[in-house]
Amino acid sequence: MKARYLLMIIPLALVLALAACSGGGEVVSGKTKGDRSFEKGDYTGSIEHYRKYLEIELGAADVWLAQYMMARAYYESEDYPTAALEFEIFKRNYPRSDSLEAAAYYEALCWFQQSPSYDRDSTPTHQALRKLEDYLLDYPNGQYQDAARSKLAELNDKLARKTLSIARFYHRLSRLDAAVLYYEKLLREQPESSLVGEALEDFERLRRDQGRVTEAEELADLRARWMPPPGAP
Repeated sequence: MKARYLLMIIPLALVLALAACSGGGEVVSGKTKGDRSFEKGDYTGSIEHYRKYLEIELGAADVWLAQYMMARAYYESEDYPTAALEFEIFKRNYPRSDSLEAAAYYEALCWFQQSPSYDRDSTPTHQALRKLEDYLLDYPNGQYQDAARSKLAELNDKLARKTLSIARFYHRLSRLDAAVLYYEKLLREQPESSLVGEALEDFERLRRDQGRVTEAEELADLRARWMPPPGAP
C-alpha cells in the first residue's frame, strides 16, 4: 500500500516541479536575444534573432528598433550593401522614428565604406558623396555633422586625386589641351580639396610650357593666396 502511494506521488511531484520551472523562467523575446548577441559582437546571430522577431512580432511597439538594430548588425558585420538597403527600408517605414538621423548617417557610411581607391570606378564614391550631402542638408546641426564633413572632404580628395592623376598623365604625354581640361575640372568640381595647391602648381607649369605667361602668372597668384582646408596634410 505504501509503495503504491509513493508511485502516485512521484509523478505528481514531477509535474509540479516542471510547472514551477516553466512558470518561473524568464521569457526572452527575439529582440532581447538579438540585443544580447549584438552586445557580444555576434552580429550574425543578432541578425537571425532580429529577423525572426520582425517576422513574428509585426505589431510590437519596439519592432522599429529591431529593424534599426538589424541594419546596424549588418553594418558591423561589414555587409555594407545589405546594411545600406536595411537602413533605407527603415527610413521609409519609420519616418517619425527617433533613430531616423542615425539611420541616414549610417546609410551614408555604408556607401563610404564601399568607396574604392581613387584609381577604381568612382560610382560608389559619388553615391557616398550624395548620401553625406543629403545628411548634412537634412540635419545641418546633426549629431554626426563633424564626422560627415570630414568624410565628405576625404571623398572629395579621392575624386580630386583621380582627376589630378589623369591631368598629369596627359601632361607627361605632352597632350596639353587634354591636361588643361582635367586641371580645370578639378578646380571647378573640387575647389575645397587639399590637392588644389598641387593642381595649381602643375597647371601653372603647363601654361608656362605653352608660353602663356599671363595665365601662368594668374595661376601663381591663385596658388599664393590659396589656403589649405583645416586638417589637410
